[in-house]
Amino acid sequence: MKFVVCGSGSWGTAVAVHLARIGHELILVPRSEEKAKMMQERRENIYYLPHIPFPDNLYVDTRYDKHLGTCDALFVACPMKGLVDLCDMLKLGYPKNLWTVSLIKGLDHATLCTPSNIISQFFPENPVACLAGPTYAVEFALGKPAAMVLASFNPYVKPLQEAISAAHTRVYRSGDLVGVETASCLKNIYALGAGILDGLELGDNAKSAYLTRALKEMAYLGCALGGHKETFYGLSGLGDLIATAQGSWSRNRTFGELLAKGKSVESLTKELMVEGYGSLHGYHTLANKMRLEVPILQSLHDILYKQHPLDTAVHDLLARPLKNEF
Repeated sequence: MKFVVCGSGSWGTAVAVHLARIGHELILVPRSEEKAKMMQERRENIYYLPHIPFPDNLYVDTRYDKHLGTCDALFVACPMKGLVDLCDMLKLGYPKNLWTVSLIKGLDHATLCTPSNIISQFFPENPVACLAGPTYAVEFALGKPAAMVLASFNPYVKPLQEAISAAHTRVYRSGDLVGVETASCLKNIYALGAGILDGLELGDNAKSAYLTRALKEMAYLGCALGGHKETFYGLSGLGDLIATAQGSWSRNRTFGELLAKGKSVESLTKELMVEGYGSLHGYHTLANKMRLEVPILQSLHDILYKQHPLDTAVHDLLARPLKNEF
């Protein structure tokens, strides 16, 4: 098949390298001509994924429009804040039968829409999917074993599932697009809290308890928003939460850790681009509108948006009334 990947960050590049390595023709589309020229000359992404060579059938080109009519799917890997502008640029001449696959894990700050919501608003006649799961970009680009889930309301997603899969990459499919997108976004938020625990050096017991209750809260909130409970105990929920909350490479976890060690939210938002921080405010707004009890999410919002003291936040969570676990 022929695929176009819009967005040349670490994850977009890793997906492009993977798809090209297993035999597909790939067009990787950066935002700037300068970066495109440099990557095409060096045959690697020196900016976000250095030292991983591009396969011969991966091409770098900013002129995405000339490839849309001949490709089988477009993978969207831009930051959440750039999705509306990208869709606006793509809408002229966008083929009606073209699959659009979101690689984005975020929530639109203004509209509180998920990536697939926004894509479907611009392209209502196009099939939309979301690819998510516990995948560290460097390991995935190197061809190390991984498993993911491809979610879509469209029942004819199986050929795309088979095209993405490989000997070292197992892709499951799901009809729960809402749940998969919500889980893959919420895990970034709760990974912030895992990083805070690391920074406070509260130990393995505290972190294990936190992750268990965070997963329970993710499922509760996600189901209230229309997802299926089992999705949150799958690859896009539990799997991605473990990876993002534990990995030293995780920007969201690192953000929380550095915050606990004394860095300010203002300075960290300038240093690290983390979807969890922006999405936290959006999901906090949704939870409040629906009058949902989400104490961990509330505590994280108090810490990051209201400068609530960390030790007080931990104390308040532990001091909540005792109840049954389930």
